[in-house]
Amino acid sequence: MLGTSKRWLLFGCLLSLVVVGITGCSSLTRLYFQPRTLWLQTPEAYAVKYEDVWLEASDGVKLHAWWLIPEEIKTDSPVILYLHGNAQNISTHARSIYWLVEEGYRVLALDYRGFGASEGAAVMPDVLLDLEAAARWLVDESPNDNIAVIGQSMGSALAINFVAEHQDDYPVEALVLDSTFTGFPSIARNALGHAWIGWLFMPFTWLVPSRWDPENKVKDIRVATLVLHSPMDSVLPYEGGRTVYFNLPESNCWLDSLGPHIASFRYGSLRAAVADFIDTKACPVRGNEKPSEK
Repeated sequence: MLGTSKRWLLFGCLLSLVVVGITGCSSLTRLYFQPRTLWLQTPEAYAVKYEDVWLEASDGVKLHAWWLIPEEIKTDSPVILYLHGNAQNISTHARSIYWLVEEGYRVLALDYRGFGASEGAAVMPDVLLDLEAAARWLVDESPNDNIAVIGQSMGSALAINFVAEHQDDYPVEALVLDSTFTGFPSIARNALGHAWIGWLFMPFTWLVPSRWDPENKVKDIRVATLVLHSPMDSVLPYEGGRTVYFNLPESNCWLDSLGPHIASFRYGSLRAAVADFIDTKACPVRGNEKPSEK
């Protein structure tokens, strides 16, 4: 039986292919985003200090983010732009990165257009304007600090596109990719392959736009990059993460993650490895362990 994440991915892929003839290929990427406007909780539930931040993308869309503030700021460390996955909103995903605040990092957790309190509808390439608005805000808020970008799942694909295009425009010094994938057509084919009806639609996956595919965009990235992917990930193939890693320029880092999809930050050793990479840009080493209770 398909898991919940795969059922939603399969549904999105089928729906996107059905509407090809209605809307045209340029709008298909909207179907890869499954936003939710209702917050399930705020950082206050985890005793994390935060501020609501309101941004405006260059096309006028109003965006919302949380600025997560540690009790004691870690010196000589970058500010962090966190980019979540394709479903729900920051109220569910931000739990993955509260540990960064405990470690002393300042984190801007962005909701893309259409997610949470952000206006608009998520579709490529418009959603990339949201990342640029967040980067501009970080530069204005903390002009003397560099930026580390952390992306999980769909957020990793957005992070790759943003860094590849704007690494010379903003002080991005590190990129962390958790559970990434090779391209939009490839995840459509992967999802369709898990149900017999999906094979009927498989030929149409060649109509899905590929110009933002991570496996191609990542070749242009020149900042220090760490890729994590779990062999137990049943949502996005482990081999896809490896392909993205091998397409990076030399001198970048890989870590086998643990657990299911985007579960990396449940593990203390992986948290420590990511924090060390953010601070030193050196490839980390970790041991195996059970997940943290937090």
